[in-house]
Amino acid sequence: MIAEDKINEIREAARISEFISSHVELRRAGRSLKGLCPFHEEKTPSFSVNDDGGFYHCFGCGEGGNVFKFIMALEGLSFPEAVRKVADRCGIELPEERGSAGGPVRKDLFALLDSVAGYYRRVLLETPAGESWLEYLAARGINEKSSDSFMLGAAPDSGDGLLRWLKQQGADLEQAQLLGLVTRRQGRTVDSFRSRLMFPLRDNQGRVVGFAGRKGETAEGPKYINSVESSVYHKGRVLYGLDLARTAVRDKGFALLVEGYTDVIALHQVGMENVVATCGTALTAEQVKLLKRFSSEMITLFDGDEAGSRAAGRSFPVFMEAGVWARGLSLPADADPDSFVRERGVEALAELLGGAGPLVDTWLRQITGQAADTASMARVASDLSSLLKKVQDPFEYDLLLRKASVWTGISEKVLRGQAAPTPQKRAARGAESLGGAAGLDELLVTLLLSDPSLAASVAEAGALDRMENGPFRQVASDLLQASSRADAADQLAALPSDLGARVAQRLNEGVYSDTNVARRALGDCLSGLERRQRKAINRQRLLELKRAEESGSDIAAISGMGDWKSSRMSDGE
Repeated sequence: MIAEDKINEIREAARISEFISSHVELRRAGRSLKGLCPFHEEKTPSFSVNDDGGFYHCFGCGEGGNVFKFIMALEGLSFPEAVRKVADRCGIELPEERGSAGGPVRKDLFALLDSVAGYYRRVLLETPAGESWLEYLAARGINEKSSDSFMLGAAPDSGDGLLRWLKQQGADLEQAQLLGLVTRRQGRTVDSFRSRLMFPLRDNQGRVVGFAGRKGETAEGPKYINSVESSVYHKGRVLYGLDLARTAVRDKGFALLVEGYTDVIALHQVGMENVVATCGTALTAEQVKLLKRFSSEMITLFDGDEAGSRAAGRSFPVFMEAGVWARGLSLPADADPDSFVRERGVEALAELLGGAGPLVDTWLRQITGQAADTASMARVASDLSSLLKKVQDPFEYDLLLRKASVWTGISEKVLRGQAAPTPQKRAARGAESLGGAAGLDELLVTLLLSDPSLAASVAEAGALDRMENGPFRQVASDLLQASSRADAADQLAALPSDLGARVAQRLNEGVYSDTNVARRALGDCLSGLERRQRKAINRQRLLELKRAEESGSDIAAISGMGDWKSSRMSDGE
């Protein structure tokens, strides 16, 4: 676990625009920077980056946060991974991270996996065990450059070649076993992979997290064997080739999803680099959400046989669960992306992709084709209702409902009644609706975020007790208690979306970036809070006075009433 003070040190050292500019084209706009939001489609820039406050905020969709949150969202990293990435770039050292209590350090696991990938690579290129696999790759049209980019290797035939090499290197065999590189069989330790073409599996940062091994054409056993899951490898969260594809996915505006490792390599080789594949498992919503961070447009390109068609259809509900309206493309029978592009060329495939249709059609065709009687059609209708309830986009909901009605014969009215979508979360108001002067509570929070040195004056004046707005008061309290410069992104996130957007806009305007201006504004704000509190007390006392007159009570006997009247007279009220 990374200490909180260390996280604050890293956050304060990072210039957030330097991290965001590699994903978003930013232009100077006053004291902030603006660009097109990477989290939703827009034509007019509403995505703002504030280096002084260390936060970003989109006035269109309401997304916002600090440098860590941005990297997590755009690069699919966990919080500790994002912190470490920022720390590395800022030159700040962090203690080594362990995978679990008492477990191995993750850094050591990554290093071991990387060294094993290098070992398999040398077996492929430099030993007799790799010769047949080099011939295989040549026959598949995979050139040396592609083989190197994807770090292809070979597992030796002996069954203990890797084990002997690990011992020579002084590697930790317990770690190797945890990672599934070696295994215990009949009381002895042996290699997990034998006589196989090795595909290193990498996360979207390019770190080796596991392996997939393909057997030879005449060998026995399953076609592919994948590494066991470990603290660094979760097969449902990894997409093969994403580390090499993510820039192309963003640039081309869509991701191409295929089934096989060699399909990915073959398409990369001909310049179609926006392609990824699952890692020995059915597509998961986590994988789609990871890919969605680079583009929300996705096309499935599965094999042209019956199994490929079924896989494409089964993927549709997964895409919908992740909020993606994917398209699908069926290749000619018995063709796969690798063979298709080798035989017909990348231009022919690009032409096919232009005609990719909604994947929903494939799915509906499958589920309705399986409904042979009334009972099975009722189950189909139930599945449809469950899926429709998850669709938030009104256009996608309407399109899916209409298509479902055509394919099932169930009326739209019935489907609408059974599958009303969950109400959408209200979107944050845009910047154009944030007009109006800031209230006293909002102004105080804005000033504290603009200039943390004002906190002492605010605390001394007892301003916190005079604040009325609950969310602003809580943020002000957090800012006064912060031992170091508070995270503006966290404080904005703690406010309701419309209030957070107002404060973000005022911070971006930079009105209070000048210390003298900020101190004068604070003086006016503190005076205003005091006057507001005094007026509130006066209103309460007047109410008590009226109640006393109505009930015939002795007004002079009411505690403090005399002092209150004197103070009102001295104030000229």
